[in-house]
Amino acid sequence: MAAHAVLRQYVREASGMINKLLKGFAFLVNAVSVISYAGIFFIMVLIVVDVIFRFCAGTPILGSYEIVERIEMCAVLASFAYTNTERAHVHVVMLIMLFPHYLRLFFYGVTELLSGVIMLLVAYAATIQANMASVSNYTTGVLFIRLAPFYWIESVCMFIFAMSMFIEAIRSLVGIFKKEWPMK
Repeated sequence: MAAHAVLRQYVREASGMINKLLKGFAFLVNAVSVISYAGIFFIMVLIVVDVIFRFCAGTPILGSYEIVERIEMCAVLASFAYTNTERAHVHVVMLIMLFPHYLRLFFYGVTELLSGVIMLLVAYAATIQANMASVSNYTTGVLFIRLAPFYWIESVCMFIFAMSMFIEAIRSLVGIFKKEWPMK
């Protein structure tokens, strides 16, 4: 019994540390999500101006599709960590919801850990891609915009997304030892 009480005390302390970590991480996630907000706004403005130019001037904005592609990639990837921290991702839990509380949290934790590892691999691949684009000076076809900065943004966003998955995995696994649900 004494070992179980010590374990519960460690879990309480770890939970407090996780809450402090989450507050600092939330600032980072919110800062990255600004890229998403600004990107979507810029895409809307660019498309509206492009359509107006097509009808009024008879000519589109040169390279508007290239610009939209690059900004869209950054906007979507920058939103992943924010969506994960707000628990807005779709989870298919029809089977897991039938499990007892502790087993359910265990499966949530394991799933988030595996997903985090996969995202780390994706982030590593994005880093290699960004480095190759930087060294080889890859550019877009029409406007010759350098691709490396966009790939570096992708890499950073994927690393932050992986960190958010690991944090959620830890919260789920710590929640096994608590009576209440460890989420918001």
